[in-house]
Amino acid sequence: MSDHTNKRISVVCTIYRGAEELSALVESLLLVLKEMNHPFEIVLVDDYSPDESWKRIKELGTIHKEVKGITLNRNFGQQIAMSAGIAHANGDYVVIMDGDLQNPPSAIPLLISKLKEGNDIVYTVSNKRNNFKDALSSYLFWFVLTKLFKVRIIKNQLMMKGMNRSFVSIYNQYSEINRTVSAITNDIGMRTAIIQIENQKRYSGKSNYTFFKRFNLMVEVVISLSAAPLNFMIYLGMIIFVVTMAASVYYLVKYLIDDIVPGFTSIMLALFFFGSIIILMLGFIGRYLANIYSEVRRRPLFNVQETYNLNN
Repeated sequence: MSDHTNKRISVVCTIYRGAEELSALVESLLLVLKEMNHPFEIVLVDDYSPDESWKRIKELGTIHKEVKGITLNRNFGQQIAMSAGIAHANGDYVVIMDGDLQNPPSAIPLLISKLKEGNDIVYTVSNKRNNFKDALSSYLFWFVLTKLFKVRIIKNQLMMKGMNRSFVSIYNQYSEINRTVSAITNDIGMRTAIIQIENQKRYSGKSNYTFFKRFNLMVEVVISLSAAPLNFMIYLGMIIFVVTMAASVYYLVKYLIDDIVPGFTSIMLALFFFGSIIILMLGFIGRYLANIYSEVRRRPLFNVQETYNLNN
């Protein structure tokens, strides 16, 4: 049996408007990690936060040599910021998690235990959300993703995941700019374990994920993993064509037999219905084309403005 004692653990957290909760986050992580008998590092990625998050990260890095800091030169969004942290993590085991303490640090030992069993990635799932609004948006997110578009992905997964070095090495080879962590990990596959955890309430403030950000994330996951929207448009177009032909025959017969004059309402309803369908189709096509354009430009995935303690 291989010796895992000397293997290094990296915990990567993204920070945005998180200055108030950074101390609590680091203290919670240190409390757990120091009990695990492993060398470790805590990599905090400041996604160009407008508050004093970067200043606070450097202060904590001065106090605790295990705390490393990365700040990006603009706001890239959580998915790219997390990828920047993963790229700079040196651990044999890498744990990624939100920086707002919703993902419990107490779950880290279980993640590492599952990785030691031979799994390449360990997912965490939770059915608990902060409030009714988050629960509803989460339900709609996963329903559309898994039921409507038939994307094969682990349902109700959280950002918190554990990866071994082999998995991280493959992850770092994915260079697409339009990315989600869940889509890339899903595409990589490999040996997988899933653990159920109790997601916590935010330590302070409110979530940076609005309904529209969640919707955009869902669209990115669908586009990254599936051509389902394009197929959906084709099937919907066929259904509408059949329905339209049947309705045309029906109203033609009614017109010839009953001498009914077509009404304004039916015309307007038809215009609105088909107009909305066309706009929906063009919207999906536009997103695919926009993603293709972003990728062919081959711009850097992220730009690091400054690091702290990273080489220690």
